[in-house]
Amino acid sequence: MAEQIAGSRDIVVGVNDALAVVGDSSVRIGRNGSSRVENNQTVSAGKKIVVLAGDSLELVCGAASILMKKDGTVVIRGKDITLEASGKISAKASGDVVIKGSKVTQN
Repeated sequence: MAEQIAGSRDIVVGVNDALAVVGDSSVRIGRNGSSRVENNQTVSAGKKIVVLAGDSLELVCGAASILMKKDGTVVIRGKDITLEASGKISAKASGDVVIKGSKVTQN
């Protein structure tokens, strides 16, 4: 069953809303889309989540952000940035590696 609406559509649900789809589901938006959740939102998948963006993807939380651009540039910004690993951390560059700080220490 297909539903076609020639103009606009507004739906207001007073309390709760749930949708269960047994097979596949998709949403196509012709121009811009947005979603706003007043408290918490969780996205989960049993295997994999892929987010595709044509020009850039940015994650922002207060003064912290991660920006990824289509040219391969990745910018991580924040007051304090910590890298932690239960194994090793490797850094590899085909160009220079520059570390600047008021004090740079190593083992």
